[in-house]
Amino acid sequence: MFPKEKTKANGLSSFLKRKNAILIYFLWTTFYVAPLYSQEKNSDSSKQPETKTQISIQTQPQFSEEVPKKEIEEQKINKYQPTFGFFIDSYYAHNPYRSNSRDNRYLTQPARWDEGNINLAYVDGKIETDQYRGRVAFQFGNSVNANYKNEVSSEKNSNELSVRNIQEAYAGIKLAKNLWLDGGVYFGNIGLENWISQNNWNYSRALALDYVPYYSSGFRLSYQYSDKLSFQLHLMNGWSNITETNRDKAIGTQIDYKVTDKFKITHNTFFGNEAPDNQSRQTRYYNNLIFKYNFTKYIIVAGSGDIGIQRVPDSGVQAYRQWYHGTFWITLRPVEKFRTSLRLERMFDPEQTIIRTGTKNGFLTSGATITFDYIPNESAMIRLEGRYFRSYDAVFDRDRSKSKEEKFIVFAISLKI
Repeated sequence: MFPKEKTKANGLSSFLKRKNAILIYFLWTTFYVAPLYSQEKNSDSSKQPETKTQISIQTQPQFSEEVPKKEIEEQKINKYQPTFGFFIDSYYAHNPYRSNSRDNRYLTQPARWDEGNINLAYVDGKIETDQYRGRVAFQFGNSVNANYKNEVSSEKNSNELSVRNIQEAYAGIKLAKNLWLDGGVYFGNIGLENWISQNNWNYSRALALDYVPYYSSGFRLSYQYSDKLSFQLHLMNGWSNITETNRDKAIGTQIDYKVTDKFKITHNTFFGNEAPDNQSRQTRYYNNLIFKYNFTKYIIVAGSGDIGIQRVPDSGVQAYRQWYHGTFWITLRPVEKFRTSLRLERMFDPEQTIIRTGTKNGFLTSGATITFDYIPNESAMIRLEGRYFRSYDAVFDRDRSKSKEEKFIVFAISLKI
């Protein structure tokens, strides 16, 4: 009898142990494993591919929530902090044909001959988030004086004395998905080359680019339709002016289309009255078409065609003056630190709408530019450039007379942080 009762007792004890083990396993699963599974599921569902500040926490230890939370908060703080930078472009340009004046008559960069100077220097601050953006930059240098010399006004409240030192000052608000509205002073939309020399393949600017707006003052509506297609609509004071010259406003557009990964087309336009209020209306229409093709990572070619027409300043005549530009670029970068770029161009302005020469045939000029760059890192650049012009008329200064030719060399060092 006693052995039988002992067997029953052992069976009961074994049953209770199994029951307790099952209960402990159930509680462990409920209070530890389930929250971890829920955490992992919520982490996966909370990822948003379009939000740049989201962080995947799968690579973090799943038993600790404090680490990913801290990183997310730090990322959010950094996202809304502005960034600051500066740029310095120093140069020396030599023209063996120059006259007694050291000023370059037709170009803004380089603006002076035979002196070491600052082409452009600026300091800037900018911010860009998912909902707003902006940039303010203050600039100085020879090119600033040359490019902003027409910003004049007799009105007392005009800021003509300060606008030349404002490179950009705009604020932007996101109106909808991929739709932005910017307002203020910002870079112009026309042309392949821009105001910052270090961003261009050649140091000096093409004739076509030195005679279109580097900057605009007004409002810009931009829409990114897809990865390949984007649009811009501009409402501006006018053609390269911050200080208004008449009662009218100008309109600009841009269509940028990436045909393939290697080929891109950009079309820019301008429409506006360029006459002051005390003169007859002189409406200007301008078209700029750019082709850019990347043969390889090391060989890129581009072409630009420009057509401009403007109504003659005679109220009794419905006639228009015309001018044309054509520019071709090729850049070669066989190794990371060295680059060579060639530019060929032709400008045809017989009626002197853009460039006044006082000669019979106006400004009919061809040019060639070759630039050698040493790029030790992404911030610094050393450049050596040679440029040659040949004109139909004698329009270039040479000693005390005029010449059909002009040539010069430029040595420049720039740093961008």
